[in-house]
Amino acid sequence: MGRMRKKLNMSWLELAILLVLVALQEVRSHGDQPFSKIAIHKTEFALHDSAYVKASPTALGVKGENSERVTVKFSSPHPANDDWIGVFSPANLSASTCPAEDRMSSPPFLCSAPIKFQYAIYTNPKYKDTGKGVLNLQLINQRSDFSFALFSGGLSNPKLVAVSNKVTFTNPKAPVYPRLAQGKMWNEMTVTWTSGYGIKEAEPFVEWGPKGGDCVRSPAGTLTFDRNSMCGAPARTVGWRDPGFIHTGFLKELWPNKVYIYKLGHKLSNGSYIWSREYHFRASPYPGQNSLQRVVIFGDMGKDEADGSNEYNNFQHGSLNTTQQLVQDLKDIDIIFHIGDICYANGYISQWDQFTAQVEPLASTVPYMIASGNHERDWPGSGSFYGNLDSGGECGVLAETMFYVPAENRAKFWYSTDYGMFRFCIADTEHDWREGTEQYRFIENCLASVDRQKQPWLIFLAHRVLGYSSGSFYVDEGSFAEPMGRDSLQSLWQKYKVDIAIYGHVHNYERTCPIYQNICTNKEKNYYKGTLNGTIHVVAGGGGASLAEFSPVETKWSLAKDYDYGFVKLTAFDHSNLLFEYKKSRDGKFSFHKIIFLLACAYSVAICTTSCFSLKMMLGIGGMRSVKLNLVILLVLLATLQEARSHGDQPLSKIDIHKAVFALHDLAYVKASPSVLGIKGGNTEWVALEFGSSNPSIDDWIGVFSPANFSATTCHRENPRVLPPFLCSAPIKYQYANYSSPEYKATGKGWLQLQLINQRSDFSFALFTGGFSNPKLIAVSNHVAFSNPNAPVYPRIAQGKVWNEMTVTWTSGYGTNEAEPFIEWGPKGGDIMHSPAGTLTFDRNSMCGAPARTVGWRDPGFIHTSFLKELWPNRVYTYRLGHRLFNDTYVWSQKYQFKASPYPGENSLQRVVIFGDMGKDEADGSNEYNNFQRGSLNTTKQLIQDLKNIDIVFHIGDICYANGYLSQWDQFTAQVEPIASTVPYMIASGNHERDWPGTGSFYGNMDSGGECGVLAETMFYVPTQNRAKFWYSTDYGMFRFCIADTEHDWREGTEQYKFIEHCLASVDRQKQPWLIFLAHRVLGYSSCICYAEEGSFEEPMGRESLQKLWQKYKVDIAIYGHVHNYERTCPIYQNQCTSDEKHHYKGTLNGTIHVVAGGAGASLSTFATLQTKWSLFKDHDYGFVKLTAFDHSNLLFEYKKSSNGKVYDTFRIAREYRDILACSVDSCPSMTLAS
Repeated sequence: MGRMRKKLNMSWLELAILLVLVALQEVRSHGDQPFSKIAIHKTEFALHDSAYVKASPTALGVKGENSERVTVKFSSPHPANDDWIGVFSPANLSASTCPAEDRMSSPPFLCSAPIKFQYAIYTNPKYKDTGKGVLNLQLINQRSDFSFALFSGGLSNPKLVAVSNKVTFTNPKAPVYPRLAQGKMWNEMTVTWTSGYGIKEAEPFVEWGPKGGDCVRSPAGTLTFDRNSMCGAPARTVGWRDPGFIHTGFLKELWPNKVYIYKLGHKLSNGSYIWSREYHFRASPYPGQNSLQRVVIFGDMGKDEADGSNEYNNFQHGSLNTTQQLVQDLKDIDIIFHIGDICYANGYISQWDQFTAQVEPLASTVPYMIASGNHERDWPGSGSFYGNLDSGGECGVLAETMFYVPAENRAKFWYSTDYGMFRFCIADTEHDWREGTEQYRFIENCLASVDRQKQPWLIFLAHRVLGYSSGSFYVDEGSFAEPMGRDSLQSLWQKYKVDIAIYGHVHNYERTCPIYQNICTNKEKNYYKGTLNGTIHVVAGGGGASLAEFSPVETKWSLAKDYDYGFVKLTAFDHSNLLFEYKKSRDGKFSFHKIIFLLACAYSVAICTTSCFSLKMMLGIGGMRSVKLNLVILLVLLATLQEARSHGDQPLSKIDIHKAVFALHDLAYVKASPSVLGIKGGNTEWVALEFGSSNPSIDDWIGVFSPANFSATTCHRENPRVLPPFLCSAPIKYQYANYSSPEYKATGKGWLQLQLINQRSDFSFALFTGGFSNPKLIAVSNHVAFSNPNAPVYPRIAQGKVWNEMTVTWTSGYGTNEAEPFIEWGPKGGDIMHSPAGTLTFDRNSMCGAPARTVGWRDPGFIHTSFLKELWPNRVYTYRLGHRLFNDTYVWSQKYQFKASPYPGENSLQRVVIFGDMGKDEADGSNEYNNFQRGSLNTTKQLIQDLKNIDIVFHIGDICYANGYLSQWDQFTAQVEPIASTVPYMIASGNHERDWPGTGSFYGNMDSGGECGVLAETMFYVPTQNRAKFWYSTDYGMFRFCIADTEHDWREGTEQYKFIEHCLASVDRQKQPWLIFLAHRVLGYSSCICYAEEGSFEEPMGRESLQKLWQKYKVDIAIYGHVHNYERTCPIYQNQCTSDEKHHYKGTLNGTIHVVAGGAGASLSTFATLQTKWSLFKDHDYGFVKLTAFDHSNLLFEYKKSSNGKVYDTFRIAREYRDILACSVDSCPSMTLAS
């Protein structure tokens, strides 16, 4: 058991004494280790002719086994109850193997402990009388031969009386005991194993491939260490044993959830091969994947011997039970975390082989992730936080070598790993974790960077109890935790809403209430719903080592305790439901459990220190500052209404679909043709409609419904006691019956031509009378469908997190249980390759309110993203979208192409288009209302016409104005497909994507229609660290773009402010002279009447914090959307123009040019009549901005009209590097100036 010791603050004298003690050959501090009971250095030579030991068989592993039983027969002429048998390996156990540490003195007769031992009477109760006995001992392949020695004199005064023949495995060097672990990427698996082959003898590798598919070989790295790598005794003395060679292979670009087979191989120098047996594993799910995911967690298991040897003081009594229980349940386990105190070798190195053999059935099949504990790491003067002797001189070397973890530095054993819907942050309690340390920064980054919409289950793991425990030794020290444990960390757990923190170290089980600062934050015990407001702390250190007593002191926060062996299991059913179970090791039954339900809408809640629902964050901007509490309550109530009335701008919101009445008429009809679309592979087709009514009216209209069955049977029953309305889903588009049939009112007959896109389902067309406010269904058409409605469609490419990576995102109807998504791609005219894709989706419960959750809901299908890496700059690549069905057939998209991005700083022609607020429009004229997005198609068409002169596009917020009508996102991705499939299409977050009350958006309005960011964050990829925090940077040749998220707080002191400053500060202006700031809302300057009426010319609080950053780092241009017009300022700082020039800028600007470019498509915004000195050009029309960098000194800015593509406003910047050094006059180092 891990004992508590405070960090040592020693005087020089105390330190000297301690170091002397450490150097002693007999270390007395490992009483818990059975081998430490053997005084092996005291062994005397007392061989007796009448004594013998015989072992059989002599050859083991003849059939390839790595574990076999050996029968040991022995006899002594002077038997005693404390006689014992020791197993030695290597078989030669004389003084000749001892290290010559002191040439002045002879070594002892024996200087290596046995690898296992057993008393002679163990299975021979009459041994004392007969002098004869038999033992049945289990051996594992450990790279050497074995011998068995009979000792008298007990463990304290051993006398060697007989030695057996030698026993050996047929290939003692064979590759053995593979242990899997997650790599540094979700789609990478590592395989670590042990062998006797050094790199001079053989080349190690893993042969692997998908089950039933082709195999490949991946080379393996090799590690080892010698006695001098140990920090002290017994690891350096009696416990030393050659560890062999530890190999690790990296299996990359795995398909999520696919089963792979593998075997370990060594190619000998003579060209022959040594193989292990074949193993298999299932690849990890991609981050955010919605599938069943099962995780086992425990600490302090240790190892135990199946033959009963080595038992002393119940050292690791429960270890085998835990292992066996997990092996039995292995089909229901996906990943294991063993959080410290791995095998309790405590310096007896042979025990690491024993442990890896014991867990091989587990570790060879599922990832076996470990954490560092005191019994792996702690040793005085070795850098461990605690200065005790618990590692037995190993000082971390064994754990860091025998197992792989995806740490940046394996001597610092903290790391994070993603598994589907889980994010695990694993701390190293044997290194300092307190605020200000390197590890503290890692922990905060791990917690802060997770996207809770994708990975709602955030789990903190550590060995020592940094949270809460009623272990008696903590209470005896006046604490219920590791001293200094939670002091620094609890604020992080609370800030980032950590669900569960799990620890080992204390050898029992205990669970707390959700807790913060010693106070339970939730009275529930087993079934949690919604926000926990605290973290549940769990001690799961009862994996196997001797149990730890509880204190008799009772606390209010301790809900469940168990003084027994067991382990924890977490089961994530989906993004909203997590099951926690604590199971007994002896029978696998659970004793205490809880189920946690997190509301789906809560995933989008911003992480904040106190409460994300403060009035300041909901209402504290602009004219809402004075809103009183009763209005707040009213606002929240309105948000829950089924009919959300705040989306008047959305054409579909004009239809009161819930009021629809069933009024079918025999003489009314609708006929649609053709009935099968996309026969030639197209994803867009026109459908001809003929319809008629016996009582025509001028406000009759046609609605397009998809899925085609749109009756009450498909309605979502929110209240089982209330019957659903006749219709509960809005159409995906509509048009008046007289749109192309002006005679309809007179004749009752009409026709329409409507454009449909492939949207994963069939379509029907319904004729309504009564207008939009009182719709009456009078006729429904036949069904129409695409030949493959599930086909992969509408690719949109985006820059990855590094310049030479391109991502491809697309939509399909194929889930991961139907097909494997991938990209087939390669350089144009060159070899092609396949890259797997991750898959995301969401359900109705992920929406935060109406209409997205009600009439606007439509199944989004599946959104796939693949990462194309290590691209050559400016090279043209071709690609197509693929899905491999489980019957081994393939579904393909058409072929597309793109040009890879230039490398950062590359001097080449680079052309960038920027705009905001484009929205979507219908080519067939449907859905038009109040000029909602009148200019959208013009802008799209103009960009397509000029596409050969565009390299990258930025759409800075208000993407498609779906406003909760989800079908519109498909319409938008189809509209921009010619652009987004060819050049990177980078988006920013706007109010119409993100804002919704109580969801963490900076503004508490309802502009997203209940989407609360889910659609934008899922449908498009951007290289953010956390997609719920939509700020990011991206480099494109000579440009650095810093993209802010105006729907999250950007003010000084916030996380986003720090990002913005880092983005601006970290650019090398010699390589990337053109520094561009992008955001949706106008954080700079605008003459819009909406701002002027509020007494401002900007977003309230917009530039207050940011203008000093723009000035300090010499930002060239800041471009915004949100206001639906065009406007450009002079170079400006603090409302003052810093240059009188308007078109031709040379040298230093001394300010930033602010541009509003929100006129891409949505209904236009009016300018204020008040004229300002800083506003140089305005345009109340649709258009977009284009930047052209000719080289490092010359940039062209153009504003173009969407109607004709002609330039309306332009300016140039010409300057040298010295003009843009981001430093003050007296701090610019002269060596960086350009000549």
